[in-house]
Amino acid sequence: MAHASMTARTADHLWQLELEIAEVVRADLGLHEARAAALASRLVLALRQSYGGMRLGRRGLYIPAPDKSGRDESIAREFDGRNAGELMRRHGISRSRLYQIVRQTRKSAVSSREIAQPAG
Repeated sequence: MAHASMTARTADHLWQLELEIAEVVRADLGLHEARAAALASRLVLALRQSYGGMRLGRRGLYIPAPDKSGRDESIAREFDGRNAGELMRRHGISRSRLYQIVRQTRKSAVSSREIAQPAG
């Protein structure tokens, strides 16, 4: 579940949420522990996709936004300098966010290649 860009605190919160949901599902529905854990993981993912970045309920339960690194890599890969409007519409992002994604993703790719190549 955890991704390199996800903070340890966020990963801990998501793990705790999954554990609590799995326990309720196991106890209330009588599901085997493995099936309850799988269902809890899917429920947390669905919550993140629908309510990511929001606080819910009276207690203000924060649901972390889903990881967007895969989307960002796809945008950078597809961007050819002439398809900005299409990518912005398809992904629901602004022009400035599009160029920020392209710049960050390509910078990260260059850094990864430099690390992978031995000096010399």
